[in-house]
Amino acid sequence: MMKKTFFTLPLLLLLVLAPPVQAQNFRAYFEERNRINATDNQSVIRTAHEKFHHAPYVIVDKKKQVATYFSAQGEVLTSSVIKVKSGDELDQGGAGIYVYEGQRSGTHYLKAQKDAQVRSVFQGSLQIPSGVFVYVLPASDDHKFRIRNHILTFNAAQVLRNREAFNYSPFNPQSLQITYSVDEADEFKRTYVRTLEKEKESLMQLLKLEDDEYNMLAEFAYGVLSPETNYGQSLKYQLKQSIPVLVSIAKGNGFDTDENSRGPTQIKDIPDSVEEKYKLTKGTLKYPRNAAIATLAFAAELLKELRNRAPQHDDIREETLQDYLYYLYQGRHQSIIQGTATPDRNIAIRKIKEAITHLNFEYRK
Repeated sequence: MMKKTFFTLPLLLLLVLAPPVQAQNFRAYFEERNRINATDNQSVIRTAHEKFHHAPYVIVDKKKQVATYFSAQGEVLTSSVIKVKSGDELDQGGAGIYVYEGQRSGTHYLKAQKDAQVRSVFQGSLQIPSGVFVYVLPASDDHKFRIRNHILTFNAAQVLRNREAFNYSPFNPQSLQITYSVDEADEFKRTYVRTLEKEKESLMQLLKLEDDEYNMLAEFAYGVLSPETNYGQSLKYQLKQSIPVLVSIAKGNGFDTDENSRGPTQIKDIPDSVEEKYKLTKGTLKYPRNAAIATLAFAAELLKELRNRAPQHDDIREETLQDYLYYLYQGRHQSIIQGTATPDRNIAIRKIKEAITHLNFEYRK
């Protein structure tokens, strides 16, 4: 018999999937995650269960019309030919993450991650225990399983999209405990990085960021200090700070200094999202705490724009977003639009990546 119990929130499905996070450096996790996500859907699912979820699972292949029950280690336990709808939309037994509810007269019912509602998805004789996670592979290449925030998720193939018709994984607000540090004695750098750690949960909520996104943007917010002003130490920056009126005149703005870029990351406009809450003004961006908050928020705005522009550049994917953020940071939108952005050849982006190597983001058990 089919069970009739429901989770009250789709997010519970995410929490069930989430394993305890072991002590690990974010950069090591992030790079390994990206390598795994570059593989095919079935490989991502198998690796996620081997590394994170440690539980049996079922894969429904729409193209082959086959359902296979796997052990936690990816060994085939049993397999069966099935009948399944061809569409990827949720109301068509769509691709994505489900929990097995039961079967009646050969029809198998699954609870969708997106809305926790039970739907009939396929027909067949496969015997599956209740509560097992079921992954329905997409019939189209437009969708992708990927590891994100230390769990398996499902969304658009290139970058994350909010598409209501599909069984995409819901927003995950969970903030994982992590310690940020920098392997240098410079107090400016240490304060900057400590601010990113201290304000993580608050900024995640304010800017609607997931854990992986925040950590990636925190790396970028620190790394961008290097090419912009050499961590506030460049002579050019020091001169701009001391004579802002002359900078404004040189730019053709007369005595109006409002258009000047300010602070060690050269912010031109403080995002509204943090300006009032943190009482930020352009004149206070010289302080590491204020600069860190403003830069993280600005990078978060750019991240949204970059996802929207991803179709304009074939190499922009969810796993490569950090590499392309600096183009928008500099206002070089045409490099993205025309598909000419080549971050591996960009000296400033190399400096950002080198700076990030001096960071240590360590997850806490």
